[in-house]
Amino acid sequence: MKCMSCNERTYVVNVIKMAGGLRRQRKCKSCGAGAYSAEVWLRATANGAEPVYTKEEAALIKKKEVDARRANEDRRKNDAS
Repeated sequence: MKCMSCNERTYVVNVIKMAGGLRRQRKCKSCGAGAYSAEVWLRATANGAEPVYTKEEAALIKKKEVDARRANEDRRKNDAS
């Protein structure tokens, strides 16, 4: 993958195995910027690919991500004050 800041190649620092996929922590070789990439596995069916999670599970995962992001934003605001 390429860095979003300087468009140079990145390398994988850490791989986190999650239910239904992988999350890779990446770092840029030239500018040192960090980023994450995700790999979500799909289940193959006769009609094509089908998501691993049900709609309810996906909604719960999305809600947890949003809650975590908001908590981080609140923490950063409190740290800046």
